[in-house]
Amino acid sequence: MSADQFTELYESYLAACNDRDWDRLATFVHSSVLVNGVVRSRQEYVDDILKTTQVFPDYFWELQRMLHQPPWFAVHLHTRGTRHQPFLGAPGDQSAVETDEFVMYRVADGHIHEVWGTADNARLRL
Repeated sequence: MSADQFTELYESYLAACNDRDWDRLATFVHSSVLVNGVVRSRQEYVDDILKTTQVFPDYFWELQRMLHQPPWFAVHLHTRGTRHQPFLGAPGDQSAVETDEFVMYRVADGHIHEVWGTADNARLRL
């Protein structure tokens, strides 16, 4: 997959996240995906993202930059949302928060097979 193809795929993936279109999001993920060393089903993967939007209903992912070394793709995302439920000890007090995420994806046959990522979740507690 070329960098342009991945960019198109990933922008569609982020649109599904931002549109809360969980069925469409699932189409980007292999039936079994390794996430930070843990095997997750496609549905578990989608459910993990859904949980984020339950705490932050207006959570928005924005692509900042991407690096490409097939079959790996690394992205820097800027994210923001309003905390409506408790999160990591912080109250669901309608606080507007933002943070950055750094994620590496291994893509094959147009599907995400592996994900390694981290977010500065400490900033989501402030």
